[in-house]
Amino acid sequence: MFLYLLILCAVVGVVALATIVLRRLKNRRVRQDALWSAYRQHMDELRAASPEAELANVAQVYQRAGSGAKAAIVWQRTGVAQDSWFEGMNPSPGDLLLLRGGPGWGPDVSSPNVFYIAPGQVLSSMTLEAQEAADRHHSLSARAAAKQ
Repeated sequence: MFLYLLILCAVVGVVALATIVLRRLKNRRVRQDALWSAYRQHMDELRAASPEAELANVAQVYQRAGSGAKAAIVWQRTGVAQDSWFEGMNPSPGDLLLLRGGPGWGPDVSSPNVFYIAPGQVLSSMTLEAQEAADRHHSLSARAAAKQ
């Protein structure tokens, strides 16, 4: 009988501890998602305040070098893809970037329309994981507002 009670108390204790840990993890994720959502809103406000800056996603990084990286970016406003050169920077595929820069001749691709980004011309950036967290928060907020 004593062994049965001891096992029952252990099981109840493990279930209670697991519940507490899972609830804390969920709450932590919700807080992090809210922070990334606020950061995304900050990026949108910064873009609105900087008419020369545009948001772009890194579609593919096709060459990395010590001095920078060649990548294909897709402009969020138009959906147009463009080759780019990130001087002194190595973005990752999926990154959302608020960019300044300018077009120029790309000798490697024989294109007059390569977008050159110098150091300091990436005004803000978000990783793919951060964007997903911001989208999750936005979706949950929209569902909660719809229920009310």
